[in-house]
Amino acid sequence: MKRIFCSFLAVLLLIGMAGCAKKGTDSSGYQIYYTNMEKTRLATESYHAQAADTGELIPELLDKMASPSAPAEHASVLASGVEITGNSLSDGQLTVTFNEEYQNLDPAAEILLRAAVVMTMTQMQEVRTVVFHIGNDVLRDISGEPVGAMTASMFLNAQVGTNSYRYASLSLYFSNKEGNKLVREVRNVHYSSNTTLERVVMEQLLKGPMNSQLLPVLPEDVSVISITVEDNLCTLNLSKEFLSVRDDDNLQPEVTIYSIVNSLCDMLGVERVQFQVEGQTNVLYKESLNLTGPFHRNSALIETAESTEAEQDAKPSIGL
Repeated sequence: MKRIFCSFLAVLLLIGMAGCAKKGTDSSGYQIYYTNMEKTRLATESYHAQAADTGELIPELLDKMASPSAPAEHASVLASGVEITGNSLSDGQLTVTFNEEYQNLDPAAEILLRAAVVMTMTQMQEVRTVVFHIGNDVLRDISGEPVGAMTASMFLNAQVGTNSYRYASLSLYFSNKEGNKLVREVRNVHYSSNTTLERVVMEQLLKGPMNSQLLPVLPEDVSVISITVEDNLCTLNLSKEFLSVRDDDNLQPEVTIYSIVNSLCDMLGVERVQFQVEGQTNVLYKESLNLTGPFHRNSALIETAESTEAEQDAKPSIGL
């Protein structure tokens, strides 16, 4: 079964964020996500849950999403005929199953539904990620790949107000356990049209892999000073922390460099990557690899086995 979604970088929709849902200390207070009456953006209503047990709280919140308290102002994200037929929670991953009518949702309504369910349910301390099933199959993107585990960070933007969002399926490359090869991890994200796709790629790389069998390739304190694409050349300017070597860092220099290069070159329109560190190009990485560049995609470092974010023990990515 193949869910027909928006094509890569094709669908735009407005998701007006009334506020960012967080895991709070008051475990009974939640923000339930609906849409406005025009169904062009999300809206929230405060809700005091009755259930304390997780097994009872999950269906209570899902049921509440179908019935806004202010029906004159807000509408449910569940379109007519679309029903939630089941749910299960395992190791922090909530699986929500819908009937086959889900397949008939238009792209804008489908993404609003996803955003609303994920941002509502991940407010629970016990829920880190959400996976959608349609009948007996997983939710799939336009290429037939599983959409996989979703987090609220995939839909939130730090800016307040109404934002235009795009959907992208990214190919990210992280290190294998030995630190000598790259493994591809597919990650599906929604990002603000105010953010360039190349910056989204770097933000996702900085979060590290969702597959627990892979290793991160960048120090957590690295920041992207600037990133631009012109004439198929991506110029990436990183902070000086990029040159820091962790005590537990056993990655070969080429693995880190080409994790970035391959991830960016798999993006439409990038053929070469020029590195800068605090604006300087004549830099040695790990005292052995000259970053003068530019660098082209390196397929020789890629292992044939691939990883997806739908892996059962995947860790949630935080922030977007």
